[in-house]
Amino acid sequence: MRKLYILLILLVFAVPAYGATIYKWVDEKGVVNFADEYKKVPPAFRNRAETEKYLDEEPPPILSQKMSTNPQEEVETESYGDTLNKQLEEATSNYERDLEDLLREGDRLIWYRYGGKTQYFMFTSELPSISERLKASKERMIEAKAMVDKFNEEAQQRKDARGERAASSVKNQEVKTDLYGCDEICWKEKARPLKEQLKKAIQNYEEACDAFVKQVEVLGPSKWGRLSLTQYQMTSTRLADLSDRMAMYQGQISEARGMLSKLSNEATESKADPAWLE
Repeated sequence: MRKLYILLILLVFAVPAYGATIYKWVDEKGVVNFADEYKKVPPAFRNRAETEKYLDEEPPPILSQKMSTNPQEEVETESYGDTLNKQLEEATSNYERDLEDLLREGDRLIWYRYGGKTQYFMFTSELPSISERLKASKERMIEAKAMVDKFNEEAQQRKDARGERAASSVKNQEVKTDLYGCDEICWKEKARPLKEQLKKAIQNYEEACDAFVKQVEVLGPSKWGRLSLTQYQMTSTRLADLSDRMAMYQGQISEARGMLSKLSNEATESKADPAWLE
């Protein structure tokens, strides 16, 4: 009998729990924040943080091989994915807002680059707080994106384990084409150079933007007294050059996106599968 009790205890503790807890809180600025660990919640907001549980982890291999799954688990997993995407959207929005504030301060320095040193000090008084907000919001955005990427990767693994990809492959052995005989490979080749153009323009813009931010931070009040008026003016001139480059790259981004949108309309008119352009 004693052996039976021991066996039952081992079985209880051997059962894994496939779940994840998300902590949600609203900071002093009214911004909704999320975290997947309690220690990531700022101490000042831990007593007000709300918790939500979602199925998140991948089940054991023997369960993954089943063709049918628990509908309730799928609903909860999808809900968790929606929460992560919402978290990423909010984090990205906060980062873009803080970045816009810093860029605006940089533009003021460009306009008054021929003013006096006292003017520079006045225009840079808000830079430290904006820089700190930008740094924090960027870290939250990167963390949120990592969580979304991890969720998508695990979701794809579960999908592959159920054999959905193999079943879809067998079902769609026949090559599909649009009204004019152009297949998936044809449309992907049309989209490839436009996507590369867009990717390159975005990369160039982000590099110029990062350089702009670093130059603005050089002019912060912490440097007051260590920079001459000439140094302030030289840095402001570099900001003007970076601002022009950013505007140029933004134009390239808009152009590439416009061409991809036009290609998408052509695909729709040709009855091509929209997924071929992804």
